[in-house]
Amino acid sequence: MFFFLPLGTTRPRWRVPYLTYGLIGANVLVFILRMGSEEAMPRGFVPAHPSLPMWVASTFMHAGVFHLLGNMLFLWLFATLTEDVFGAWLLLAFYFASDLGATVLHSLVGVLFSPGSLEVPVVGASGAIAGIMGLSAVCFLRTKVRVWYLVGWFLYWRTGVAEIGAPAFVGLWVGWEVIQGLLKTSLEASYGGGGGVAHWAHVGGFAVGLGGALALKLRKRVVHTDLVEGRRPVTGQFEAFAQAGELERMVEQSPNDADAWYALGRAREGSGRLAKAGEAHARAMELFLRQRRGAEAVAAYKAMREYREMPALPEALVFLLACALEDAGRKEDAFGMFRQLTLSGQKGPQTETALIRAAEIAGGLPGYRVQAEECYQALLREFPYSPWRAMATEGLAKVRAMPRERPAPEAAPEAGPDARAKPVTRWDRLERRRGRQGTDTPERDLRPLGDVGQEEK
Repeated sequence: MFFFLPLGTTRPRWRVPYLTYGLIGANVLVFILRMGSEEAMPRGFVPAHPSLPMWVASTFMHAGVFHLLGNMLFLWLFATLTEDVFGAWLLLAFYFASDLGATVLHSLVGVLFSPGSLEVPVVGASGAIAGIMGLSAVCFLRTKVRVWYLVGWFLYWRTGVAEIGAPAFVGLWVGWEVIQGLLKTSLEASYGGGGGVAHWAHVGGFAVGLGGALALKLRKRVVHTDLVEGRRPVTGQFEAFAQAGELERMVEQSPNDADAWYALGRAREGSGRLAKAGEAHARAMELFLRQRRGAEAVAAYKAMREYREMPALPEALVFLLACALEDAGRKEDAFGMFRQLTLSGQKGPQTETALIRAAEIAGGLPGYRVQAEECYQALLREFPYSPWRAMATEGLAKVRAMPRERPAPEAAPEAGPDARAKPVTRWDRLERRRGRQGTDTPERDLRPLGDVGQEEK
């Protein structure tokens, strides 16, 4: 005797599978309604008398409690995986397309070998679920199914939980369906009759799901999603190297995939190649900016600044990054970016905006009063007809009305000539990490591209 019961899969799910739960609820509801009025409800889809509404309705009908429970278990097991990665619409399309394929193959086998089975009503979601299983066999190669099993023969009984790869699990299941379908068809061809389990409907649904996943190249989408979103865990440096290699091939094929570049930076960090990680994050930041994805650009900027200096970017992208940093609350970095644009020597609308933004940001930062005043004065001096002139005049008056900043107290004589404490910035730590001599930081108002006293997160 052998009995098994699937308990779940090893793949984590990141979203609530609302459609899957809705399909399960619809199947249960239809089953309850049929139990309450069996005579009023139709018996199912009859292949000899096809009807589109009856075919759709029969997908949610089941012959008994165990038929319903078994189908819903497998639907929950594999449809949640599909919806989690591909979304509800693709799951719904495969669900009904697979059920259509199941109906077609079942009817075709009946026409060729068992005409009597065409008059038997067909019910159940097995064909649709088989299609989702076929998709899973292609897409979730690394996923394993946890199975509780019971093996017994006379006095020998054994039970336990084992993990089986999803492709192997689905392959064994569909192979068993093919064997049972051949036996059932041969018996019906020899002795007539029909009814029972529609094994060829299962095979037909599985074929549609398998073929559709291969035709749409859904496996590549799963790999991309796993690597980019971090769904595949990194258990060590070797795994990080492996993921970095896959991501490098991915960005070679799609060099403008910003998410892949950002994931490549994370993988290179895990493998210890920090300089390469900085390069990947810099490329991701540039692509995010070009795609107007400010929050992602800020995240890539933060990761990049851990390992390298700010790369040269077009002024338009620097402006976008400054705006994104300001929106993210990184005021000092945003001031540095805007200030850099004001020193470019160009006089255009973007420079005007950069000056007023730098002045307003500096006016709200402690210790930046002088920089704010300089930016306001530069705007009034260089752009006498600027639309920001009134705002600059008012801002300059407020800044001048602020109390002067007190100078830092001198060091005690016994502490030596270098006793004045210097704040240790992230720039200093980066310089020491690279082994460079000297850790003096540039002046705040001249720091390149936002390297203005970042606070440690």
